[in-house]
Amino acid sequence: MLGAIRKRSAGIVVKTLLGMLILSFALWGVADVFSPGGGDNSVATVGDAKIGPEQLRREYQREIERLSNALGTPLNDEQARMFGIVDGVLNRIVDRSLYDLAASGLGILVTDNIVRDDIRHFPGFKNENGEFDRNRFQQLLFSNRLSETAYVDMMRGDVRRAQLLSIFDGGEISTPMAETLYRHRNEKRIAESVSILMSSITDIPEPTEEDLAKYHKDNAGRYTAPEFRSLTAISLKAADLAKEIAVADEAVAAAYEDRLNEFSTPEMRTLEQIRLSDEEGAKKAHSLLGTGEKFAKVAKDLADMSDTDIELGQMSKAQMPPELADVAFNLVEGGYTAPIKTVLGWHILRLVGIEPAKQKPLSDVREKIATEIATEQALDALYGLANKLEDELGSGSTLEDAARAFNLPLVMIADIGRDGSDRNGKLVENLPGSEFIGAAFNTPEGMESQLTEAGSDGYFIVRVDQVTAPQLTPLADVRNEVSEDWKKAKRAELAKQQADAMVEKINGGEDLFKLAADKGLKVTTTAPFLRSGSGDLSTGLVDALFDIQKGKSVTDISGEAYVVARVKEIVTVNAAADQAAVTKVGNELATSLRSDLMDQLARGLRTYYPVSINNQAVNAQF
Repeated sequence: MLGAIRKRSAGIVVKTLLGMLILSFALWGVADVFSPGGGDNSVATVGDAKIGPEQLRREYQREIERLSNALGTPLNDEQARMFGIVDGVLNRIVDRSLYDLAASGLGILVTDNIVRDDIRHFPGFKNENGEFDRNRFQQLLFSNRLSETAYVDMMRGDVRRAQLLSIFDGGEISTPMAETLYRHRNEKRIAESVSILMSSITDIPEPTEEDLAKYHKDNAGRYTAPEFRSLTAISLKAADLAKEIAVADEAVAAAYEDRLNEFSTPEMRTLEQIRLSDEEGAKKAHSLLGTGEKFAKVAKDLADMSDTDIELGQMSKAQMPPELADVAFNLVEGGYTAPIKTVLGWHILRLVGIEPAKQKPLSDVREKIATEIATEQALDALYGLANKLEDELGSGSTLEDAARAFNLPLVMIADIGRDGSDRNGKLVENLPGSEFIGAAFNTPEGMESQLTEAGSDGYFIVRVDQVTAPQLTPLADVRNEVSEDWKKAKRAELAKQQADAMVEKINGGEDLFKLAADKGLKVTTTAPFLRSGSGDLSTGLVDALFDIQKGKSVTDISGEAYVVARVKEIVTVNAAADQAAVTKVGNELATSLRSDLMDQLARGLRTYYPVSINNQAVNAQF
């Protein structure tokens, strides 16, 4: 929505601000995160090469499909954003572009003959006789949504990059190094531990006035009320304006006709298949079906396919390979096809059920369409209102004057902190946008912020009426809280002293079990654990236990206790007894080193080929 508003920007204030921005960029340079505007819809620029939104969307879609298959559940765009998939895909495309530019700069050329030979020798494109099969080639390109030209260009880039990055190939990890890493990874320790609970320290004296005053002073940040600001704001939202817009029935009907595909669902067919590798087997299966044999039985006997294996599920005609789609959608319910050959083998399809094509009537989507039309119309209204508001304020009017002039509500906030809470610690609700707090706390007292975007559907402007500086709450007002905090700190201090004393005695030769018994503590023995951690001990203790010898002990805080742990046993491994695992560790290390070197190369190439990301264009795709 705001992208549409920007395209229409023509206000004097907006133009002035843009001019200042352009001048500042000319003087100081542009960071590689600058998003170019204008008519360029590239999602990124690498040197002189532009990355189009179609490439990002296509590779993003393939990554979503790959991860969905791996996870066994479909991922939506929201989950993909949460997992950082868009950024990951875009970074991979940028790195490939950097490698391409570096390869071109070094004069690495890939001839048509090299590409042709690579394609003809790719195993996936060969038939049963080991020969290149053009039909198989085209079918696999179709299933991966690639044209032949796009695939050839992709292969040429892959070969060129492989030649550039071959400098990182061939590196091997020596056997002694791999064995050392294998032993390090697989060494285990068994520990004995006791916990000294802070709550068990009961002989705490009441703090004196001097104790409280010192603790209050030393921990002033804990008892200091944060800065609060009193604010006045005007908020403009397209959603609010849309509520006032009446959309004619004729406009809704016209939009419905234009978007008919959006409200239609194609015919879906539930299918089963028997898939065999040879024509003879397929003909035999078809013959058995003709005698009345059950479809599932024939599939099991001739293709070793279970009831689950034969299920293709519910599919539309567009979702099926062309050579299967027409035949499948001419079947009657319960009918089956003659054997059909594809690049995957020989198929016999059976139609289980039909779900007819559907179309939502206008009555079901009228409200949705009307709301969307009203929101679109509200863009123009919002843009015009924002310009008028800027001009009004630019002429010297106050927020109150501007609100009266355009019949806008004022947002009044008595006290708000940087975390969005009021003086009682309760979050202030219905703020104009996620940028509101930042703008309010970056604006001087008595001044107004710039007109600022409020998320994706509006603007706001805020005035700071009063600033209440952070203040240390007097001790008299928080005496009970300070007293309890002092006691808690004292318990922790005494528990640590006891733990440190026990560690010193154990490391001096005294027995852990006797020391524990004297204090009424229970000794717990862990199962063998790796450096990666133990369910019984904190990460800090595990790390410390791998730094000391057998029989020695350490201590560390864990929640509301100090834990003393002693190494009971060190369990080593014999690397020579599992050379396969050692080799695997060596390969993993070599791969990791190669990946690190490639990352360093990509980062270095950015100094030669500037990278800019158009975040607006990226966000527009998802």
